[in-house]
Amino acid sequence: MKRADLERLDGLARNPAAPESVLLRILTGAEGPVRGSVFERDGVPESVCAVAVSHPDREVRACLAVGRGASGAQRARLAADPDPWVRSRVAAGPEVHGRWRKADPLPDEVCAALARDEDRQVRAWLGMFVPVPEEVWALLLADPEAKVRESALYHWRRAPVEAVRPLLDDPDPAVRRAAAHVAGVVLGSPAEILEQVAAADSGWGRRGTVAGALLTDELADRLYATGDEDVRAGLAANRGLPDRLVTVLASDASPAVRLAVSLRPELTEERRAAVDWHVGPEDRILPPAWVAQSLTDSVLMRACAESAHPGMRRFAAYSPHLPGDLVARDPEAPAELIERLSHDPSVGVRCVMARDARLPVGRLLELLDEPETVGAAAEGPALPLTAMEAILPAAGIP
Repeated sequence: MKRADLERLDGLARNPAAPESVLLRILTGAEGPVRGSVFERDGVPESVCAVAVSHPDREVRACLAVGRGASGAQRARLAADPDPWVRSRVAAGPEVHGRWRKADPLPDEVCAALARDEDRQVRAWLGMFVPVPEEVWALLLADPEAKVRESALYHWRRAPVEAVRPLLDDPDPAVRRAAAHVAGVVLGSPAEILEQVAAADSGWGRRGTVAGALLTDELADRLYATGDEDVRAGLAANRGLPDRLVTVLASDASPAVRLAVSLRPELTEERRAAVDWHVGPEDRILPPAWVAQSLTDSVLMRACAESAHPGMRRFAAYSPHLPGDLVARDPEAPAELIERLSHDPSVGVRCVMARDARLPVGRLLELLDEPETVGAAAEGPALPLTAMEAILPAAGIP
């Protein structure tokens, strides 16, 4: 099969306008990852799910289990699958990235059943990519298997401190480390933390240890007194830093330290603007720990998205929970603009326009024959049925 034919077939499988007959032909006639693309589209027909649930190939069943376009109820039909490998994928859920939408969660009663599954991997993978109820997380944190407790700590993105704190004393060292990581603290007395900082074999190691340390005023002063630039940058990223040191570090001689200060979430925009920071268009910024802990905080994420600081806006872009008004392209853009943008020098722009239902059919068919845009054009909702059906035999689908 030619690469272009495969890309067209994959795009067609994702096309939200493709009819059930086309999707069923792809699911039963294609091979490999293309079958999984059927479950990546928005809205998966029940007839397609029924075929997948009863399919003898566990790879096909797993495609439904992790399909981003399938509903939680549709994926839940595999929660009692005889193969624990399939059940573990149901438990994990779809890994959603690169698109501004959330996967539909499993029904609560299904999550509870998976939390009691006989297979350890099923329990350990539960909630890996989609949320589960707090009472289910509580079951997993109390699981007799240390690996399950450890996994639950890392995957419960909104774990309250009171749920994590008891596991700081867990009998298993891996669970204790996970609890410390989730709590955002480096465990130990001030002397032990200073020893960890001194023993770090890299600047990033010192910076990370200090950024996660549970600070007291005395420890913060002792760390600052070391004079180490990476230690100061770590202090600047630590949310427990006393405000008097925030003020001191805001005028630090190091650009890296000043940048870290400027990215503190509690600063007002006026105070942030008073810091002498610089971020170039190609500069990479590693998100501090508070970003991962705050992605569901709609108030903070909106403040980040509306900040004049590009770093704060980048942090907001990590959140899958941003309100639509902060992430949506213009829904009222005329077809003439869409058509003009479909000729843009950027391949990425042309591909986005190919997936827009407002693109004129004639231009969409032209993009279907351009090597760089064949897949995106096959995904276009405006693609005529005759063009869809022509893709199948060219890709070896009867």
